[in-house]
Amino acid sequence: MVSVVLAVVALLVIDQIRQANAWPSINDQPPLAVPQVQVPTDSWLALKAVMAAVPMQHSDRIRKALQEKGIPVDRGSWVLVTDQLKSLASLMGKPAIVSPIRKIGSEDSQLSLMPIIVLAQAQLLRGWDRTEGGDMLAAARDMLLVDRFGQQLVSGSHSLMMSVVGYSIQEMALKSLQQLLFIAHEPSVHALVSERLAVQAPPEGHLRQGLLRECAHSEELLLDPLKLADVDVRDAWASKGLPGTLFDQGATVAQLRKWCRAADAWLALLPAQRGRSPSTRPHGLSAALTYNVIGIEYLKIVSPEAHLHAAEAIHEQALHRRIISLLTAARRYGFEHSGELPERAEQLVPEFLTSVPLDPFTGKALKIEAEAIKTSRSEQVWITLPAAPSQP
Repeated sequence: MVSVVLAVVALLVIDQIRQANAWPSINDQPPLAVPQVQVPTDSWLALKAVMAAVPMQHSDRIRKALQEKGIPVDRGSWVLVTDQLKSLASLMGKPAIVSPIRKIGSEDSQLSLMPIIVLAQAQLLRGWDRTEGGDMLAAARDMLLVDRFGQQLVSGSHSLMMSVVGYSIQEMALKSLQQLLFIAHEPSVHALVSERLAVQAPPEGHLRQGLLRECAHSEELLLDPLKLADVDVRDAWASKGLPGTLFDQGATVAQLRKWCRAADAWLALLPAQRGRSPSTRPHGLSAALTYNVIGIEYLKIVSPEAHLHAAEAIHEQALHRRIISLLTAARRYGFEHSGELPERAEQLVPEFLTSVPLDPFTGKALKIEAEAIKTSRSEQVWITLPAAPSQP
């Protein structure tokens, strides 16, 4: 009986050694290139001060007001944060707000970004409030300013979280703009949106840059978790109960490098070509064995894998932006053709559009069919709500 037990133990040891040898070596993957970063700007410090002064007890009321369909009934609730909006106005529209890199244990890694979203929602409600007096042009300016603010956050972000917040703010602005355009009959409103919206799109490839930047920082932490004196990572590691004795550093870093490059290649594809996103953690028996289980836990702490799921939402936002551009161009066409809408998107080029917007999911041009815009997912987006009146 004892001999059987010893034989089983020996087989397990041999199997673990085999699994260990199957793990990648740190030499199998070259180091990740660290993208160049900018020094945080004074505008970031100013934004932090504004966020700290936002009365968050009003956040639910402001959020619920903006979630209503059509013109919000409680659109006047923006006045609850009037002082903070005044302070934010000096930052909107200026050069990018360059944030610091978010590091484990640092003050900025713990900083809540919710006040930014509350202020963006309040600014949109301020725009809706202007519609009560019939000033659709001023309402559009307020909403476009929110979209511009989101672009600033994306462009100046050194963290994936800040980028996602910026994209979310732009998506909120786009939804309000689309609703406003359906009820606005002034050609000047549509012309303003057409002019400004195109130049406020987030930069291409920014999410990939942010991913590689955080991957490189994660590699630095994995190679020497206690290296950075200004970052209290010791408590963060200890709180997870991860004894370093079982941490195979080389294999874990190699796994991170392999995943980061796979994630970058995945992001470079059109969404229709991507399939399932790559996973940080390896699959199979080795993940359940003692060997490098601690390394797998480390990867869970430092990996930005969750942000890959934001890529789909970001493409949805890009699609929304391009649909609004096509909607606006079609309405402007109607203003100049006695309310008649174009039968084909190509009729809008070059007078109202420089080119037909592409569907970011397929790379193909959006189409107008039967007075509706058709996307690659066969969704019909109606452009006649209401029909555009002829220009006076």
